[in-house]
Amino acid sequence: MWVGALCASAEALALSPWLIPASFPQPGDIYLSGGFLFSGTVRPGGAAMGLGAELSLHAFFKAEPIAGVGIFGQWQSINGEHHRLCAGVQATTLILGAELGVAHDRAGAKGAATTSLHLQPFLSLGLLSVGVRIGIPVATAPGDKPGYGSDIGLVLSLKLPVPLRKTFDDEG
Repeated sequence: MWVGALCASAEALALSPWLIPASFPQPGDIYLSGGFLFSGTVRPGGAAMGLGAELSLHAFFKAEPIAGVGIFGQWQSINGEHHRLCAGVQATTLILGAELGVAHDRAGAKGAATTSLHLQPFLSLGLLSVGVRIGIPVATAPGDKPGYGSDIGLVLSLKLPVPLRKTFDDEG
């Protein structure tokens, strides 16, 4: 399953020069971006590796320097043991950005369901972004297993930004 997805992603990235303008992004543009999400984080129970997907919708202001706001959603399989879902808002300026959202680690063999505040400053170069994820637990489901606790680590995403709306000049 993952091999097919990775091949499809590689094909999409190979076609990206024809999909993404050389002057990406431009003020006034709106992009839908989707792709892969990889993470390596540390939790009270030990290291956690995540593999999943992210989808975001991002609009850039008609201003200089270029900046924008958007929404995002993420899904990851953590250590192949449980799923982490996350959604929230994001803001960028030039190549720097930040996410603020709510994450939910579903119950698994090693932990109870845990809901956390998600904070992630990141550096984005269009197709590739690197961030530092900080998860602060706010609620844990009752039960005989502990919650997953805090989460801090490195996140890498590889996404293809597809323009939904372009700003055109008066010449057309």
